[in-house]
This record gives sequence, C-alpha cells and structure tokens, in this order.
Amino acid sequence: MDELEVISWGERVSLFRFALLAALLAGAVCPLLGVFLHVRRTSFYGIALPQFATAGVVFGFVVLPWWLENVGLGALDFAGAMHDSHAAMNYHLAWSNVFTFGGLLALLALGRRGGSEVGRVAASFAIASAATLLFGRMSPVGKGFVDELLSGELLGVGVHEFETLAVVFGLAAGALLLYQRDLLLVSYDRESALVLGKRVFALEALLTAVTGLVISVGTMVLGPIVLFGLIVLPAIGARVWARSMRGYLRLASAFGVAAVLLGVAASFELDLPLGAAITGAAALLLVPGGLLRRG
Repeated sequence: MDELEVISWGERVSLFRFALLAALLAGAVCPLLGVFLHVRRTSFYGIALPQFATAGVVFGFVVLPWWLENVGLGALDFAGAMHDSHAAMNYHLAWSNVFTFGGLLALLALGRRGGSEVGRVAASFAIASAATLLFGRMSPVGKGFVDELLSGELLGVGVHEFETLAVVFGLAAGALLLYQRDLLLVSYDRESALVLGKRVFALEALLTAVTGLVISVGTMVLGPIVLFGLIVLPAIGARVWARSMRGYLRLASAFGVAAVLLGVAASFELDLPLGAAITGAAALLLVPGGLLRRG
C-alpha cells in the first residue's frame, strides 16, 4: 500500500504544511501577475521566464565547485553547501535572478525592435530548455535536481523556502494591488498613460521587477511547472467571466487558489506529482469558460 494511503488528511497537512502554504500563496498571487501579462499581450513570458530561472538554478550547480574555491560560500565546503539549505538556497536564488532578469530584459529589448513576439518567446523557451538540460548533464549533482524540479514535486518545501516565498510574493501582491489602475493603464494603452502624465517608465520598471522576482523565487521554490500553470491558466480562465478589471483580478486569484486545492486533493488521492496536479487542475478550470464561449 502506498505510504500516503495510510496517512490521514490531518497528518498530511501537518507533514507538508509549508509546501501546501507555499502552493496556496502562489495560487493567490501568481494569477495577479498573469492578468497584467495578459493585458500587455505578453502571457507567453509566463512560460519562457520560469525556464530561464530553472536554467539559472542548474547553472549554479555547474559553477559551484569553482565558486567555493575562488569566491567562497561562508565557511562551507562542497558537502556543506549541498546540505546547508539556507546558504544553498540563497546561492541558487542569486543565479535564478540573474538568468530570469537577463532573459526578461533581453525579451523587452528585442520587443522594442518589433517582429513576432510569439517567435521571440518560443525561441527563448527552446534555448532556455536546452540550456537547462545541458547544465544538468555538466553537473552530476545538478542532473538529479533538474529531474526533481521539472517533475513538479514540491512537497520538500521547508520553512526557509516558504518564508522567502512569502516575503517576495507578499511584496509583489502589495505592489500589484496598490498600483493596479496605473499598471493596467500602462499595460493596456501606453500612449494614453503618457498623455495623462503617468510615470510610465517607473511603472514599467516596477512591473518588470515584480515579474522577475515572482518568477525567479517561485521557480526556485516551487518549480517551473507550477509557475507555468498558475501565471498563465487562471488569468485565461477568469477572463471569460470577468465584468471589470477589479473583478478580473479577483477571479483570477480565486481560480488560482481553486486550482491549488483541487490539485492537492488529486495529488494525495491519486499519488500524482503535486506541481503537475495543480497545473492539470488549472487547465480543467478552463473548460466551463470554453463551453460558455461556444454557447
């Protein structure tokens, strides 16, 4: 009998509480970012950028021996760096940020030149995916991490990972909600925002920073599969039912939380990877809206 089948729901929640709290937080916050990306017609960034973040995390494993020898990571040796979750997470989070913001700034710069947005994002995703696998092969330790990260198995999230996620996602949600009107105006009609005297550059910089931080930290803690699903799918599903932009934000967040709850239930009852189950649940929530459109 599978181990989870003999564990009560109360014991499951207690045992995996930080992973479940992290998933619920992501379910509430990631769709908010997805709404702004959807309005800006850059939803595909939610697919490509988590792959850049994953490549950055894995690259950290490749250069870790060199880094320990030439730069240092406190007083840790290689074995210590692999088992000290606090130091290791901060180290890999830095690489995740470098690759995420690098990919984001490259996409934004190329977007200024015109051309196909879909083509740029597709090419970026292909490059980042290949880099992730190549970096994983270059580091035997990294290969195992790649397999776990890509499988969407996030039940190992601990207190430090959750605290980091909570701080970053809390600040991101606060910024998105506080400046929601101006951000939506800049995202939907940049020229009108300029005419109205809005600080367009500052608002775009804020949205860029929020996007990069949410994706880099979220990928590091939860994995790219969860980020793919929770940034893109709830925003698409909620759009059919929304009657205002404020309602759109609320519905998208509600869809994200519902996807997490359904995914957790499916994961525990059917013994599925939690990340993949959450993304699958988010996809199922698209069905009612799709049927409504056909009707």
